[in-house]
Amino acid sequence: MQELLYTILELEEWNRRATCDFCPGLNKAVCQIRTRSEKTDKIVDNACACEECKEKFENNQLPKCSNCGRLETKDNFFHGKHVCDCIRNKEAAKEKELPILPHERRQTAFYERQINGLREELNTAEVEIDTHLEALEIAEDWHKRQKQELVEEIERLKKENNVKEERIRQLEEQLAQLNSQSVAQIEVKETKKWPWRLKK
Repeated sequence: MQELLYTILELEEWNRRATCDFCPGLNKAVCQIRTRSEKTDKIVDNACACEECKEKFENNQLPKCSNCGRLETKDNFFHGKHVCDCIRNKEAAKEKELPILPHERRQTAFYERQINGLREELNTAEVEIDTHLEALEIAEDWHKRQKQELVEEIERLKKENNVKEERIRQLEEQLAQLNSQSVAQIEVKETKKWPWRLKK
């Protein structure tokens, strides 16, 4: 199977009313998917796609021909299945090239490669950003949990301290009462032992 370069491009002015070549019905196309030979830079296929099929292509969900590698379109419907032109037209399993249109030059292939390279860099950057954001969210969640646990621990310790303070207060009151009783008992004993001390 030949090596192909797929490029998503905006619809050209003359093709703005095109419908999607990949799904049934007359869904409005939003872009074209140009297929170019990696080896010769010649265009081997050019199809229009709606928003949904564009997303499917980006997620590698559009069917490709196992024989030549081109995308299979709705126009290639054969015995209830999507079949590539190379099978429908009984082409040999070799590179099928469309003629280069007059307004197209080899330089367009150079720009398409740059577009694809930049898209790959963009996708890589988006994945890295998502990974970093996910890591930050995990760290933030962890910090929130840690903070919540610390707040709960502080509240628990405060409650324990309040209980302990209340217990200390009660014990101090009991001790004060015992001291008062003890002093009163001593005074009673001293009164009985030396009654004249009370007379002055």
